[in-house]
Parts: sequence; structure tokens; C-alpha cells
Amino acid sequence: MFITRASRHDKADLQEFFENHGWDEVDLSTGVAFVARDGPIVGAVRFVEVAPQTVVVDNVMVGEGRRRKGIGTRVMQAAMNSRGGTLYLCCHVEAREFYRRLGFDDVDLADAPAEVVDYWRKVEDYPTPEGHVHYFMRAR
Repeated sequence: MFITRASRHDKADLQEFFENHGWDEVDLSTGVAFVARDGPIVGAVRFVEVAPQTVVVDNVMVGEGRRRKGIGTRVMQAAMNSRGGTLYLCCHVEAREFYRRLGFDDVDLADAPAEVVDYWRKVEDYPTPEGHVHYFMRAR
């Protein structure tokens, strides 16, 4: 398996990867994606810079059957090592400890930059839909 920054040649494979896992509304027109490949893509993450030194982590996915094998950690570490600045993300409770191990802590929305909150509004992570719980986190 190898991890690399996605190129324009990976776009169709990346779109198919997300669609095959039920994410058919991923907008790959912005940001920088990193992929883990073992032949096909088995994991991916997208970083979107919303302001200078302010990056939103979005679309973190490891393929079913490949989870809990360190792929997500390796993809996130590669992406985090490639980018400076403060990282923000929105996640569900089951992913919180994973992100904590990578250095993320909970952040109050009042402490998040307006550009980050605007991005979360755009992708409909905020306001959180009724009956749904999101956690907002920051690293660095």
C-alpha cells in the first residue's frame, strides 16, 4: 500500500471510491486529497484551505473491510505533515477518539474562525440536523 497526494488522474477513482461507500455528494473541485492505494483506492482524506493557515479536514474515508488496520491514521498523518496551519473538522462520536489520537481537541463553535463555520454551513455540517450529533475539533 502507498499513500500519495491525489492528482487530477485520481479524480475519477476518488469519486467512485466515495460513491461506492454511499457518499455521492462529495465536491472534489476544491481542496487537496490524499489517497491510500492498494491497487484501487482504499482510503482518502480531503483538506480544504478556507483562509490562510486555516484548513478544514473533510471526507475522511477508509473502505469497508480495510478499517481498523491503520490506513486512516497513515492517510491523515501524511496529509497533516504536508500542510501547515490550524486544522478543523466535524465528526461523529465514534470517530472522536481516532482524531484525539492525532492531536485534535474539541473546539467551541464560538472559537472557530468564521471561514470554518461558513464551510461547515456550506456542506451542511452546521447547524447540526435534528436528532444528529456533531463534534467540532481543532488541531495545532
